[in-house]
Amino acid sequence: MRIAMFLTLVACAACAGSETNPVAPVPDPCTATLGAGLRTTVTAGITTWAVLPVSTDNCITQHFDSHFVYRAEGVTPTGRLFVFLPGTGAIAQNYQLILGQAARAGYHAVGISYPNADAVGVLCATQPTNCYGDARLEILTGQPASSRVSVDRPNSIENRLVRLLRFMRSTEPNGNWGQFLNGDTDVKWSVVSVAGHSQGGGHALFIAQRYVVFRATAYASFGDGLPASNSVAPWVTRPYATPVNRLFGFISTFDELVSPATALSVWTAIGMTGAALNIEDTPPPYGTAQRFITSTPPVNRLLTLSPNHNMVAVDLNTPKVGGVTPAFAAIWRALSFP
Repeated sequence: MRIAMFLTLVACAACAGSETNPVAPVPDPCTATLGAGLRTTVTAGITTWAVLPVSTDNCITQHFDSHFVYRAEGVTPTGRLFVFLPGTGAIAQNYQLILGQAARAGYHAVGISYPNADAVGVLCATQPTNCYGDARLEILTGQPASSRVSVDRPNSIENRLVRLLRFMRSTEPNGNWGQFLNGDTDVKWSVVSVAGHSQGGGHALFIAQRYVVFRATAYASFGDGLPASNSVAPWVTRPYATPVNRLFGFISTFDELVSPATALSVWTAIGMTGAALNIEDTPPPYGTAQRFITSTPPVNRLLTLSPNHNMVAVDLNTPKVGGVTPAFAAIWRALSFP
């Protein structure tokens, strides 16, 4: 009896000890040093952070160009996050005009650097048609879905975004960056307006198909077309988790890389309703329209190979009013951050 009582007391003491001295959590091997790889500037009430991806996650081993983060002071926050995905070979730094406009509209805004060196259309041109969706799935999530790309979870778009939000939560505690996370591992997609240019526009649509997002905008993109065919990759027209009235598209009538007629047709097939509006003929507000075109000429047309393809979102070719305000500020806001 005494031995049994002694063992019980020892067991209870161990229980009490475990409550007052809990076992330390297992360290995250990918945790990076806070503050490293960070550059901050403040201009006209907008704070900009250039953040090296590896400074948010030590396990990131590809595509090291900086994420760009924007937030404005003196505007009413919307409680929404604008996420922008660059086109093939481009970096977040190339899209600062649209990020700045999102911040001025009260959005937290981030441009994500991700593995985009090769065009999905080129990688999958000679492959079965499921290649396009499989490649985008691996780039987005890190799942080993495709033999044409090699992107693990740390290097995926999702992980990069989660790690950036966690980094900003610690870097700017008063910025309320944690509101865009479910716990520490998932993006709260319902409050995200996701957009992208070219390949990035395809990823924006792919995300909207997989998750319910606040909005999704494809700039100079309709996803993936099949070579030597008038059809699209199977994933493009599958049902979307996001209501289709939250999907939008914008393209130049002179786009050198993406057929505007095809884009308008595919956007219709996806479910974007209403007539296609030329923004030069139709001033805002745009009502329920979802498909937009522009005939505005690009600037710096001799500095890039496809200025009309770039002009709808890329800083270098986007025209400006008075040399300062982006000519597309109103349409960007209507489509991506109302």
